Amino acid sequence: MRAFFALLILTIFTGCGSKPSTPTMTKNQAITKTQKREVQLEGKRFLVVGTYLNDIKHPALAKDDYEHFIISLYEGGDNPFQEPIKAALLNDLPAYWEQLESDNPLLGMIPLYNAWGIYYHVWAPQVYPDTLSLKIEIDPLRQVDLVFQKDPR
Repeated sequence: MRAFFALLILTIFTGCGSKPSTPTMTKNQAITKTQKREVQLEGKRFLVVGTYLNDIKHPALAKDDYEHFIISLYEGGDNPFQEPIKAALLNDLPAYWEQLESDNPLLGMIPLYNAWGIYYHVWAPQVYPDTLSLKIEIDPLRQVDLVFQKDPR
């Protein structure tokens, strides 16, 4: 009887304590496709982290004619950032975006997820230069340019 209870408790702790993990190969690919930019404004740090998804092999990403990115926005301090993206351009062409919920499978493609960031899926029609310039604007003082290199095809 003791063995049964010990096994039951072990099963409960193992099941509740485990969380889904991203395969190491996916994380390694994502790290090489991630850019970070920081804006300091009035003594506050504003952080934008972007990951280019097209070169990462993952079942959550549809194969289509779009360039896909995950963008994380974070501003620390007592008054955390709450503003959405106002504009996004990929190589000076308009891009689209949507805010992601914390359970979205696309978030399994980024190398690091944290609960305090706001995450967006940004996509734009496919462009053919090997260098991608993604401009994100939150407001006129908080604009960043993330540059990604495509894998050779």
